[in-house]
Amino acid sequence: MKSNIVPKASPDALPELAAFLEPFAPLFRRHTSRDSMERYLTGLLSDLPHKTADTIAAAVAGTSTERLQHLLTDAAWDVQALDEARVKQLLAIHPPTAGILVLDDTGLPKKGTESVGVAAQYSGTLGKIGNCQVVVSAEYLADDPASSSPFHFPVNAQLFLPESWIADGKRRQRTQQTKPELALQLLDQAQEWGLPIQVVVVDAGYGDNPNFLAGLDTRRVPSICGVESTFGVRLPQEVQTAATEVPAYGGRGQPRKPRPAPLYSVKQLIEALPESAWQTISWREGTKGTMQAQVVAIRVHWATGSLRHSTSHSRVQTGPEGWLLAERPVSRPSSPAPSPMRLPHRSRRPERRKPNRRRKRRSTGLVPCPRRPRSSSWSPWLTRAGSSSSFTKTPSRNVAWTTSRDGAGMACIGIWPW
Repeated sequence: MKSNIVPKASPDALPELAAFLEPFAPLFRRHTSRDSMERYLTGLLSDLPHKTADTIAAAVAGTSTERLQHLLTDAAWDVQALDEARVKQLLAIHPPTAGILVLDDTGLPKKGTESVGVAAQYSGTLGKIGNCQVVVSAEYLADDPASSSPFHFPVNAQLFLPESWIADGKRRQRTQQTKPELALQLLDQAQEWGLPIQVVVVDAGYGDNPNFLAGLDTRRVPSICGVESTFGVRLPQEVQTAATEVPAYGGRGQPRKPRPAPLYSVKQLIEALPESAWQTISWREGTKGTMQAQVVAIRVHWATGSLRHSTSHSRVQTGPEGWLLAERPVSRPSSPAPSPMRLPHRSRRPERRKPNRRRKRRSTGLVPCPRRPRSSSWSPWLTRAGSSSSFTKTPSRNVAWTTSRDGAGMACIGIWPW
């Protein structure tokens, strides 16, 4: 079978690419693997519409499909060691003093059923439940004094295995880990590799998980996490009062165990605030004027468990004290009512209605987690999490939630329709 692909790359390596790959040479035992890696990356840098082993071998001289397949499937090289060396080389080229670690998951749509981890699950790329793989990734962002764009590169990624793969003994190849567990593992690897992390940013798919928040608190990493309006919190004064109260003993039976402070949802606390608590802030000039919003801040503890359980129960958790931030659009004066006008006389014959042709919305690539309401989104003045080049549209009325501790504490933030 003849190929219509014309070779575009010479058998000689690009000087810049050869210099970049030189520190990674000791990670490959055989020189054939090192040569295949250089040829494979040369193909990825080309303008081929579909970059597979077949198309790269046809367009790049000095390699073959078998060599590229051997590199990707059978060659002996440590993926984690290669990622670690890559991250350290990037830090040596551009040493940042502090940065942001963004933890998120990405869906990879698939047609077949043989790829590891592929199943019918929610995909942010598709915006719905579909046949795909899900990868939990860590991205690093830091300020670049020499450029208006931030210094940004991927740190690491781990494939998520759904329950259908774990339950099938023939398809199971490793122990199951949840997405929050994979995210904490990526955080540990980034710290081991020497990344100066100023704050960790995640969405509500991770921020609503108490075990993930407890893991961040144990690691003493400042973080910004999305949550839902039903997320539980406790007030600091009530937490202090509950800690000092001793249940009265009636003299019979087992003494009553201490109970935690009352648990509130974020929505309950925000709705109880007076209008005078909201303040208007502005952050930058936009194409339609000054971008501004109304915000409010409350000191809270993230928490789980109700008064029915004692403080020693596994369901009861009270996190560190931090901030609860709420955000909503600035209220604008309503337009005056239109003056009454006389309508022309219409016949009694009913008029045929035209079909409602709704315009299709452009996808921004940032799709909310399925556990959140579909209209939830990130506030553009807080973060630009994800790999999309555009922000999600802010709903007409939003609330953002944040907690943080002074110094090395934890923080959570999120937005949902109010």
